[in-house]
Amino acid sequence: MSQITHVVKRNGTLVPFTPERITNAIYRAAVAVGGRDRKTSEELADQVVALLEQ
Repeated sequence: MSQITHVVKRNGTLVPFTPERITNAIYRAAVAVGGRDRKTSEELADQVVALLEQ
């Protein structure tokens, strides 16, 4: 479970933090350039969350 509970969106609203959104964004970016490895997207998202929590 992440220590981060909420994020502020660009429009200023406060929404619950979900690491899956980071995974999905990374995966969509990979697909846009021909990638299809969901597992790598999940691993990268885990690294992003770990860095954010430092």
